[in-house]
Amino acid sequence: MVVLLLAQVILFSIFPLYFSFLSGSLRRTSFYTYIALVLLIGGFFGNVYSLPITEKINISGGNLCYGAFMMASVLFVFVERDIFILRHLVRLVVLVNVFNVSLSLLVGKILTTPGIINPHSISAALFDVSIAFIILGGSLIIAELLFLFYCFDAVKKCQWSYPVTTAVYILLFIFTLCLDGVLFPFIAFGINPVVLDIVIGGLSGKIVMACSFSIPLIFFAIIGHRSLSAYLANDTVKWSSLFTINRQLKRELSEKNYGLKQAATVFNNVKEGLAVVDTSGLIIKANPAFCSMVGLSKGLIPGVTPIHTLFSSADSDMLPIDKSGHWRGEVKFGKASQGLLTITPVGAESSQAETYVYSLVNIDELKETQNELFYLARHDPLTGLENRRVLDEIITDLSAESICLIVVDLDHFKDVNDSYGHGAGDMVLSVVGQRLLGTLSSIPTFTAHVCRTGGDEFAVLIVTSDKEVIDQLSQTIQGACKSVITLPQGSEIYVSATLGVSFQGPSDKGDILQKADSALYAAKSEGRGSIGYYEEKLTSVSQRKIQLSVKLKQALEAEQLQVFYQPQYASATKKIVGVEALVRWYDAELGWIGPDEFIPVAEEMGLIEKLGEWVLLTACKQGKAWLDSGIKDIKMSVNVSAHQLRFGQFMNTVKHTLLKSRLPASMLQLELTESSFIEREQDVIPQLVALKALGIQLAIDDFGTGYSSLSYVAILPWDTLKIDRSFVNRLPEDKAQRQMTDTILQLASNMDLVIVVEGVETQAQFDYLQSKGCEIIQGYYFSPAVPADKIIFPTNRSTFVRDEEL
Repeated sequence: MVVLLLAQVILFSIFPLYFSFLSGSLRRTSFYTYIALVLLIGGFFGNVYSLPITEKINISGGNLCYGAFMMASVLFVFVERDIFILRHLVRLVVLVNVFNVSLSLLVGKILTTPGIINPHSISAALFDVSIAFIILGGSLIIAELLFLFYCFDAVKKCQWSYPVTTAVYILLFIFTLCLDGVLFPFIAFGINPVVLDIVIGGLSGKIVMACSFSIPLIFFAIIGHRSLSAYLANDTVKWSSLFTINRQLKRELSEKNYGLKQAATVFNNVKEGLAVVDTSGLIIKANPAFCSMVGLSKGLIPGVTPIHTLFSSADSDMLPIDKSGHWRGEVKFGKASQGLLTITPVGAESSQAETYVYSLVNIDELKETQNELFYLARHDPLTGLENRRVLDEIITDLSAESICLIVVDLDHFKDVNDSYGHGAGDMVLSVVGQRLLGTLSSIPTFTAHVCRTGGDEFAVLIVTSDKEVIDQLSQTIQGACKSVITLPQGSEIYVSATLGVSFQGPSDKGDILQKADSALYAAKSEGRGSIGYYEEKLTSVSQRKIQLSVKLKQALEAEQLQVFYQPQYASATKKIVGVEALVRWYDAELGWIGPDEFIPVAEEMGLIEKLGEWVLLTACKQGKAWLDSGIKDIKMSVNVSAHQLRFGQFMNTVKHTLLKSRLPASMLQLELTESSFIEREQDVIPQLVALKALGIQLAIDDFGTGYSSLSYVAILPWDTLKIDRSFVNRLPEDKAQRQMTDTILQLASNMDLVIVVEGVETQAQFDYLQSKGCEIIQGYYFSPAVPADKIIFPTNRSTFVRDEEL
């Protein structure tokens, strides 16, 4: 009996499995015909025979037909992946049931008709009773079919792995077939102990039958892996479509057709190249844009042109062999065009094999723009030289080599922009850049690069550690820069360059560019147009300067600086007649930091204006405090940096300070060095005249140490001339100093200027200056610069009292 069962299962299964590998309308016709035949004979085979597998397991012919129907229906839907298949199967069940019911009625009528020959004495009542069972069986088949695929759809949403999903589908198939063996008896005969025994007794047969017909499904899941995977990858079913009436269905189809027309219009008119390719790589369809881009001007013959002959990959000259997944990459096509190609697989549909959509976009303009941006990101747009970014990359790449870096800084380049305009400055930079490239011809055997690192600064990198070669190249660079440059308007410009040179070997650590910059700044401090070579101490100097710049900004914001005051004494009476305000800085980490160190840092950091304003306001407030305490006729002298006079705002600063501190302008004296106004007379002289008009006194500080131009002494509204300590430090023994001091004192006397001598430290110096009629003495002989509360103004004595005597 088992053999007979297997033979029938194989017979019922072999045809649907074969049909699943057919294509198109032939497959659908075969499935519909087979399913209809199984339905037709199933209603009668139940009464024809049963297979007793064991004493308790019986399988009727009708159950076998039912299992074959469900198995074939599942295979049909798996292959087609179309919701309308379920509609057609439901209709087919209804039509077969109508036929079976009509046939039963007709046969029953015939058997009751007088004169009909009925040799086997078949009762007409048998057909009358079978009508109800036919209707019930058909209804259950429809319900179970919809239930089964609803469950399949729910499982599909879980997105489990292929083996797990397949196993769950098989279990659902077996469960649904067994469910029929429970529902049919209970609905047909009601729920009672007798029926329950029948159901339990027949359930084992249902299980065997269901398991038997699950074997073809397992076989299909293995050999038809691709079709079942495509079914699982499809969107879930819109179940309302099963109950849509034909009018609604036609409307939906009409909308879909309209959408297809729109898609066809887009396909044919879009600028993006589109082509549909089959699994063998032959072009099935292509839009005009694609044909034009790849050079198919004579048109496309479907299924003839291989797609791979039209492209080559920008990376490997080959397109991907495995196109099972999405692919995107750059390709070359046509004569010399570049494009972005996207390959998208389209799963096989009910009547179509799997295809691929090739989408091609021309990116020639994008590539050109990309190349331009890449060039601009790595080159200076003015000179065309490589920039700082490239220099850093080259230094990194040459970390295992011995290299030398020369930083070239043009001297007084700002004067070119100020005098001739930025256009002339740009021309100078371009000419210098080309000249630097030309200097490399003097070292043709060495690898070298020229970069513009910013502003008026260039860098020349040479792969060598030969100092003689670098010395020769440095001299060549300076000579090239000094050559005359003729502007378009005919003006001739001469520029010089200061160079900073640094060497670095494979084992050296540190930033070679930072070292070269340190050498450059050291060279500038010695004089423009010189060459500086890096020494280890320069790095510590630079680091110290950076450390001071950070701390100075913090100290200035927190007002942690101090103002000390050095008294100025009348030589005749030894009374204090004035004080000079001097800024002092004590840091908890670095200790006392001298003004000669942090004042240049403040100037380089752009903090000198803020620092100068703070010192001026602090000094004026202190002068007002002394005045309020009864100390009169004390001149408050405050130094002014050249940077404070640059933008013409210093006058407003002084006015605001006097207004805020309420110090009389006549008690304030501003000290300026000669460098504050040399070559900037047009900007500075009007400011000095305006300050003088306010009643403020002006003093030349450190006279004789700068340009010492007597014309400035004559034309500027000075009140005081301060002689620098360098003219008195060897008095009275040094004859030259005596003669120089005597000359300056006579000059000041002739011009009615008050003389203040700084740096007086000994009794001999004081006695000599007093004998020459010097009016005011300032220096350590009397007192160093001290905090305001350390200055004692004697009220009852007219003579000077030394600190140690107080």
